[in-house]
Amino acid sequence: EETARRAVQASLEFSAYLRELIAARRTSPGEDLISALIAAYDEGDRLNEQEMISTCVLLLNAGHEATVNTTANGWLALFRHPEQLAALRAAPDALLPTAVEELLRYATPLQLFERWVLDDIEIDGTVIPRGAEVALLFGSANRDPAVFDRPEELDLSRTDNPHVSLGAGIHYCLGAPLARLELTASFGALLRAAPSLRLTTDPSWKPNFVIRGLEELLVEV
Repeated sequence: EETARRAVQASLEFSAYLRELIAARRTSPGEDLISALIAAYDEGDRLNEQEMISTCVLLLNAGHEATVNTTANGWLALFRHPEQLAALRAAPDALLPTAVEELLRYATPLQLFERWVLDDIEIDGTVIPRGAEVALLFGSANRDPAVFDRPEELDLSRTDNPHVSLGAGIHYCLGAPLARLELTASFGALLRAAPSLRLTTDPSWKPNFVIRGLEELLVEV
């Protein structure tokens, strides 16, 4: 109950913060994302205040959570596959686009997501009725041998890579382009700035079965 209370309070405080920030950007726009959203929607259909707040929250969460965990999970995967890390260091510009997608697949940051079934559907002989709640195991889907060649191997040059780490269909992550941009930039920057980066201690995982992320990743140069 205390965790729930703190979560509600944090949500209210964050909404209030965004409300003030949006008001400030309407009168004094800058080069930030909120100013760009205001300008884009002011040219056509204007977002009301709550819609603007919801959009900002969605973009922050969607573009942040996957990025943080894929960064740490991805570097851990690279440290544990030194031959792949060496290949990436040798040709970062050429390999980064496929490497980011492979790290999203191999080190899936969101392991589980729940959805409500809108219509009766049959999957492999089992009928799932309308109104049922299903748990989708993204981590498992990303290792499906019927979809991926050598699914248990980390292959940064993999081109046929229809992973579901960022969702699919009408639920495809709105923050996906932002997450990809951030991941490409951060991995590229670290590869250039710290070419001898290495793991110092085996990390521990956060106690969570939905979002898969590390408590910390200790490295040295």
